[in-house]
Amino acid sequence: MMTELEIGGVVLTIDYRRTGDDRGPSVRVFGDVDDERVQLLRFDCFDDDPHYHYAPTGVNRMFHLDPLTMGCPVEFTLDQVGRNTRAMIAAAGFEEFAEGVDQSALAEQIGDVQAAIDAEAAG
Repeated sequence: MMTELEIGGVVLTIDYRRTGDDRGPSVRVFGDVDDERVQLLRFDCFDDDPHYHYAPTGVNRMFHLDPLTMGCPVEFTLDQVGRNTRAMIAAAGFEEFAEGVDQSALAEQIGDVQAAIDAEAAG
């Protein structure tokens, strides 16, 4: 199962991933760049190794989350999507695309993202 949400000029896909011995919800952020759907960001809220990626199919800069200092990976992800998606997309190398992202719309609809994560995790 996968949920797709169009919010603020981006498409968010939410699913529950299993990879190796790890698993958890994943939130991917897509945008149309040069008439091609590109994965701009990905948040993997895994049980053992939660992390996020800038431009996962490009430069793929990955950062691990420290649950001690960053808390719950799902809460971290919701906070970033609600407050920092535009800046993170620019940092991923898509500055021009980022200018068209409506961060306010993402903040206003973060409850929809939470509901999709909950539904995917419930299976």
